[in-house]
Amino acid sequence: MSTFFGLNIARLGMQAQQKALEVTSHNIANANTPGYSRQVAHMTPTAAMPYAQKGMLGSGVLVDEIDRIRDAFLDRQIRHEQHTLGQWKARSAYLEQIEQIFMEPTESGFNAVLSTFFDSWQELSINPENSSARTAVIENANFLINTIKHTAGSLTNVHNDITANIELKVNEINSLATQISDLNQQITSLVTRNDQPSDLMDRRDLLLEQLAEIIDFDLSVSTNGSVNVYVAGRPLVHENISYELKTAPGGTQDNWTLAPKIVWAKDNQEVHIGNGEIYGLTKLHDDNLRSYLQDFEIMTWAIVKAVNDAHKQGIDLNGDAGLDFFQGTDLQNLRVNSDISSDPAKIAAALPDPNNPPGTPQPGDGSNAVAIAQLRNSRFRLDLTAADIKDRLVQDAQGSTTLEFFYRDTISRLGVDTQESIRMRENQTAMLELMTNRRMSISGVSLDEEMANMVQFQLAYQASARFIATLDEIYNTLINGMIR
Repeated sequence: MSTFFGLNIARLGMQAQQKALEVTSHNIANANTPGYSRQVAHMTPTAAMPYAQKGMLGSGVLVDEIDRIRDAFLDRQIRHEQHTLGQWKARSAYLEQIEQIFMEPTESGFNAVLSTFFDSWQELSINPENSSARTAVIENANFLINTIKHTAGSLTNVHNDITANIELKVNEINSLATQISDLNQQITSLVTRNDQPSDLMDRRDLLLEQLAEIIDFDLSVSTNGSVNVYVAGRPLVHENISYELKTAPGGTQDNWTLAPKIVWAKDNQEVHIGNGEIYGLTKLHDDNLRSYLQDFEIMTWAIVKAVNDAHKQGIDLNGDAGLDFFQGTDLQNLRVNSDISSDPAKIAAALPDPNNPPGTPQPGDGSNAVAIAQLRNSRFRLDLTAADIKDRLVQDAQGSTTLEFFYRDTISRLGVDTQESIRMRENQTAMLELMTNRRMSISGVSLDEEMANMVQFQLAYQASARFIATLDEIYNTLINGMIR
């Protein structure tokens, strides 16, 4: 055993404490870095040496590993909850937007506009020859049509926005997968050299959490430090290789353009997604939004058909039979009959008198205007078997609904769906926040704890330095004293 054996022990002690101080400094510097996990310098005694066959004499200390503090099980739970949170965040955002489109219950909502339209017919029945009352019917009809077009157009825009958003999310998945595979390559190259690339692993875990919000996946960790990401049983990332996804047309169903399908770029096989933002967007696109827009169209065509049928039963101020009040083949070209718009006298507010010859005017008669005004309370029957969406809400005295009730049912369903999505989003947010706080208590950087560690390592470093100074005095006395 060397005379200077103690100096080596003190040197190792200073080096170990210095390394621990550097790790502490790194933790403090990254206290506010997203996804960062605190690191710990693990110290271990160096190999002991036999001494006089009576025991082992310690030879010092080494920092054998700089480890990051991370709970893999908690990470898995957080990713699982992020799948569900992503779904409900996507749905609630668009459902709240749809509620704003319908603007119910407000004075600008469709229900108020429809009531104003029928009220104008009621006013016309009181003064059927009044030109102002006739003009008001046309103006309120135009207002109703503009509201219909705006509502339908806005819902169609939401439909297109969701489609575009799904495509953007697929591109984001591909970008995240590429970044994860690149990090896998860097990590494996360091792990094979027995290094611990903690910072790279933190970056990869942060990317995995971003991916978890978009799409659900399974994860496995290889012995070389890489992670493999599987979507619906197929690898999205396998070590340092990533596989791309893309969108394909979803086709149509009942005249509805379905959401884009997610397929593998390699062989166009469809990916069956069960959670995450893309799942939420797809369900909203193909179920909720489709239901709201189709119900709105069904009700609109029921109004158009009922008003046209009633209007053709009447006669105008000239005694001529009533024309179709509304014209158009779809919601966007729906309009008031151009002949009626140019000549309000053609509004058939009266009913023909069977005691008079056909074509005889009925001045002062507003009975047909009353009939049209009362359409708001007429009974309708919903026939979902009708091939044409225009024929699904049919006037029927034995029907179970009215125009107002049918619209209220749609708005009520929208309200329930929106409240459910908001509640689920808030619940998932609270649960994820709880889990994140638990993880932060394990992996997060506590400045108070790091400051305490810093003092501890500093004192240990000073003690090792003081020990070297003491040994220096001993060796100085020994060597110089013997020379004298």
